[in-house]
Amino acid sequence: MQSNHNKSFWQNAIGGITEFSLEERIFNTMCIFAFFAMLIEAPYNYFAGLKELGWLCMVSLVFIAGLYYLSKIRRKSSIAITLFCIVCNVTFVYCYFYDSGILGPNLLLFALSFFIIITIVPKTQYKIWVPVNMLVVFSVLAVEYYWPELAPDLYLSSLAKTIDFGVTYLVSAILIFLSISYMRRNYEHERLSVEQRNREIEAQKDEILLQKGALEYMNREKDRLLSIVAHDIRMPLSSIQGYLEILNSIGLDEEEKQLIEGQLLQITRDTSEMLMNLLSWSRTQLKGSHVQLKAIDVNEVLKDWLKIESAIAVKKGIRLRMLTAGQLHVMADYDMLHLVIRNLVSNAIKFTPEGGEVIISTRYRGSDGMIIISDNGIGITAEKQQHLFQLNASTTYGTNNEKGIGLGLLLCKEFTEKQQGNIWFESEFDKGSVFYISLKLEAN
Repeated sequence: MQSNHNKSFWQNAIGGITEFSLEERIFNTMCIFAFFAMLIEAPYNYFAGLKELGWLCMVSLVFIAGLYYLSKIRRKSSIAITLFCIVCNVTFVYCYFYDSGILGPNLLLFALSFFIIITIVPKTQYKIWVPVNMLVVFSVLAVEYYWPELAPDLYLSSLAKTIDFGVTYLVSAILIFLSISYMRRNYEHERLSVEQRNREIEAQKDEILLQKGALEYMNREKDRLLSIVAHDIRMPLSSIQGYLEILNSIGLDEEEKQLIEGQLLQITRDTSEMLMNLLSWSRTQLKGSHVQLKAIDVNEVLKDWLKIESAIAVKKGIRLRMLTAGQLHVMADYDMLHLVIRNLVSNAIKFTPEGGEVIISTRYRGSDGMIIISDNGIGITAEKQQHLFQLNASTTYGTNNEKGIGLGLLLCKEFTEKQQGNIWFESEFDKGSVFYISLKLEAN
């Protein structure tokens, strides 16, 4: 926890990665370390007998603090860096002639200033500051060679000279080490950031390709679905038209009329169910669906919802039974749950032969309430079970040639999950199927 706090403090001190360039952050870092270096150099030079140099270090300390303020706070880094480069060269020229010339650690300081300058200035300014640094160094060496009295040896003893060299080297080594470490750390951070971005881009690319494949599949299935719907709508209309033409042209006895009317009724019922499912699915695809969860008395609503299905079952010769586990209230959307139950019961009747049985039962399971629709019909093949809740448009036929297009079960899954529930099934070919719906119980 402390480490994160320190890291945050340091980032605030030198500037954030997203707000400051690498050169600006390095410059701010140099200002901070140079400030503390001057804090050490100033008293050392003063007590070593180099009082004028000590005062110069104090002035430099204030100047460096001003540069940091100009760069970090005022966000005028380019001006601060330019001022630093100019004053740095002027100061080191003064220090060279004041601090014993070539006999002092001044060339080391010139090298340090050269390193700092090329680290913080933009690459476009290398052509300015690199020649300036070299010109200054060779100029002061030439001046000292011809006028050695301008750079007198001010060291009072060999010990003072040794200490001065040692302290200068130590400060230079620390600044160089910190600069290079910071640059390497930033390089590593940038490299890892690039790798992370590349991985994210690759993941997004894979996700886009998957979505593209899924979208293409959905579009193909929708095209198939619409072609099937168009075909299946034409059939009942053609049948009704044909029946009316027969009535208009020839007379039919009562038995023939009842037979044709029964067939037309079944076709019309199947088409109506198909269109209801298609409209519900289209609405959810285009506009989404607004779910209104409220407490529903399952046993009560099932009695109303199953009236039509009971009549269809009786006409087909199927026994439709309802078994309840007492009062059961679940959180559900009335219309969505109605569509789910209607589709599942209709499918059970459709795929159960005459003499069969469909049972709708309810029960408790922990914090959920369950609605179970079971039949002893023809069941579902293993091949179809794998794609049962997917958009896989194809015409299917019940035991009395009742027609469907496989859209109802997809709606059952989508609508059940939108109600925060689950749906699953068990089926064995030629033995029947059981569909389970699980919904949250009403909160007490």
